[in-house]
Amino acid sequence: MTVSPTGPRGRAALLLGLMAASTPAPAEDPIVMFDGFDGCDPVTASIGPEGGVLRLCGAQLTIPAGSVAAPTTFGIERLTTAPEAPFDMEPAGPAFRFTPGAVTLDPPAIVRVPREDGRRGGLAQEVPWEGGFVLIEACDQSAGGLQQYFGQLGTFGAFRFVGPLPDSTQGLGDGTLSAVADGVQTHYDIDTPGNNYAVYQDSPDGSRQVLVTAMNDLPNGGFEYLRLDLAVNAATGQGSIIQISLLGPVNGSYILGLLGQASITFGDLSDGRIRADIEASLVSGPQTIPFHAQIDVGVERYIFPPSLSCPEMPPGRP
Repeated sequence: MTVSPTGPRGRAALLLGLMAASTPAPAEDPIVMFDGFDGCDPVTASIGPEGGVLRLCGAQLTIPAGSVAAPTTFGIERLTTAPEAPFDMEPAGPAFRFTPGAVTLDPPAIVRVPREDGRRGGLAQEVPWEGGFVLIEACDQSAGGLQQYFGQLGTFGAFRFVGPLPDSTQGLGDGTLSAVADGVQTHYDIDTPGNNYAVYQDSPDGSRQVLVTAMNDLPNGGFEYLRLDLAVNAATGQGSIIQISLLGPVNGSYILGLLGQASITFGDLSDGRIRADIEASLVSGPQTIPFHAQIDVGVERYIFPPSLSCPEMPPGRP
């Protein structure tokens, strides 16, 4: 793919899709405000083709009209003992079981679970064969709750990531990168203000998912943007390259180069820094761009907010 830079607006357009989205600000709960977790005895109700709503301690089940063909008994139960939380997360409120689980609902039901605060986290569903809760995308969120549409009911809960997290990637990480792409050498400094950061997120296998992004202004008025996605295991001194994205000028046009083939050799990882040499070929349309990089960066923990996803035409939404 080739495009030409067209000043600041074109520059922003070129970066679109390579930069992470910011966290939506928690809004006032659009459904039902959190009303505490005491006295949450299970509730049931018969709901027919006309649809209906069932509530329990901040949890809510909305059955749209036409979801069932005949009166059906629905229920919500607060669990006193919940399945295991997703990795690196803790409960942000109690888990709730929505029943019946074997009935197909079309249009899908709206499941809402409460949470104690709007700290970064997300909606999770129990998946028995996975051994506990699995983080899924919510459709709507607020400081008091999360909701999504489901064709079958089950057990759901709100969870938040363990420990404090920075509000954004600005200023995270330190160190330098030196890259040579198609014979052109560029140096990057993570400490330079702008879209530069080096962050990590822990993985269940003990490794870390590392993301390094850096951007340089070039002497001719252009710019070069580099993103490295790595998996790093400091305990074994091994890892792999997940993705390389390079956006920069080649022969007067801007080229987006994506990872073709690559190898990575790690240096000393004992102090938590990421030191490595990378040899790769980047593919941009019919072109293959030779790429070499040396990195020495300190990384800080950061977890991007889970994305939101809704059905294309969910019932009850404009």
